[in-house]
Amino acid sequence: MLKIAIAAPTLALLLATPALAIETTVAEIIVAAPDNTVRLDVVITGDAGPKTVIVSDRPGINCGPDQYKYAQGENRQCWVWVRRSRPVVLSARGMKGQFGQDWNIDWAGCDVQDNGARCRVLSEEDNTVTAHLRGVPQ
Repeated sequence: MLKIAIAAPTLALLLATPALAIETTVAEIIVAAPDNTVRLDVVITGDAGPKTVIVSDRPGINCGPDQYKYAQGENRQCWVWVRRSRPVVLSARGMKGQFGQDWNIDWAGCDVQDNGARCRVLSEEDNTVTAHLRGVPQ
C-alpha cells in the first residue's frame, strides 16, 4: 500500500489537469497536524446541590454534580478540550456561606491555589480533576 501525503491545492491541480489525468487508486491519505489539545474532565463529589458548579476561567467548564446533569437550567459541561501547556483555573460556585469557614474543597489532579478556593491545571496529556466539596450547598 502506498501512503500519499499531498496538499489539497496540489491534489486539486493534478486532478483538474487533463494532460496528467491517469487512473490512480489511493487506498489511504494521511493528514498530519500537530496535536496541541488535551481533554480536561471535572468530577464533583461530596456535598453538592443542584446549583453547585465547578467553573473554569476559560470558557467551557460549567460542571455540576452527576445526579443533577439532566435537571432543568443551565448547561452542565464537565469536560472540554484545552490547549496543551496552557493553564486553566477552576473554582466552585453554589455553596452557602464563605469559603474556608462554611465550606471547603479538596482538589485532586491540579495545583491548589488560594488555600483551596481555586486550582490550576496545566495539562500535557488528558487529565481529570476531582473536586470534593464539604459544606452546605445552596
